[in-house]
Amino acid sequence: MEFLRSIFDNNLINWLLLMAAIVYFWNKYTPSMFEARQQRIETALRDAAAAKEQGEILLNDVKSKIANQEQEVQGILDEAKQLAVQLEQQMRAQTATDLVEMEKRIKAQIKAEEQLAIIELRAVAARSAIKLTEQMLPSLIDADAKSKLLSQFMEQLDSAAQQGPKISAGSLESIH
Repeated sequence: MEFLRSIFDNNLINWLLLMAAIVYFWNKYTPSMFEARQQRIETALRDAAAAKEQGEILLNDVKSKIANQEQEVQGILDEAKQLAVQLEQQMRAQTATDLVEMEKRIKAQIKAEEQLAIIELRAVAARSAIKLTEQMLPSLIDADAKSKLLSQFMEQLDSAAQQGPKISAGSLESIH
């Protein structure tokens, strides 16, 4: 039994030495390990807090930019509507001006065509009258009418010759 006791004492001493070594190394190395780990955790927490603050700042910036963009879009839409109204008014005014001008040109063209038609009708009427006169005059004039016309023509010619021609600036005018 003594042998068992000696083994047990030796084992107990070994166990105590092992425990003392473990406690010693535990106290020597683990505090620095835990401290380093604690610092890493604290650093990670500080970094996370800073990242959270930056994220909130960015979120607020994005929200304000979105709000500003909506206002800008609304402003652009309002401007576009005003421009469209102005363009419509300008186009209506230009169309009205063009219509008035076109109406004037059409009236002038119609008047010119009327004048041309009147002139052509007069020319046709004059040609017809001359043609008709040429055809009818020889049969209507007898010898007595011919002598009267000839004597009137001669009298007019004599009276014009007595008054004499007027010469002015190279042109000849007769007085009636």
